Amino acid sequence: ATTFAPEGTMTRSMVVTVLYRLAGSPAVDGDCPFTDCKSGSFYYNAVIWAAENGITAGTSSTTFAPDAEVTREQMATFLYRYAKMEGCDMNVSETASLNAYADAASVSGFASKAMLWVVDNGIMNGATSNGKTVLAPQDSATRAQVATILMRFCENVAE
Repeated sequence: ATTFAPEGTMTRSMVVTVLYRLAGSPAVDGDCPFTDCKSGSFYYNAVIWAAENGITAGTSSTTFAPDAEVTREQMATFLYRYAKMEGCDMNVSETASLNAYADAASVSGFASKAMLWVVDNGIMNGATSNGKTVLAPQDSATRAQVATILMRFCENVAE
């Protein structure tokens, strides 16, 4: 009730729950397609909604990994798919590139378009590590980072 824990990490279920609430917590139909999501949990309807709307495909066809820490590239991908569902401008400038980041090659294939979109739209910035600018796509996203990313999304992209 009195602690935010900004350096704490976000889980995959926390992120889809935040996006679900941002969407107004719409009613969901059907069952959760993932066997590792517990009915009655705080995230259950959010995961159903995220799967129904193409925001997540899970970590496999039958698992979501709700308690796993969300990576920065997973966060970018969830947000990219959410923005697309909401009808936001999904354009990326012709000069957009991740080449300025020393770890650009470590962005997973599934996340490459989303990472390019969040960087080009000023939603996600890199950090300095060992004197190099990096995106740290495989690193866990902290609660503070997710809050900042969502605020930038709301200010820069959402209508």
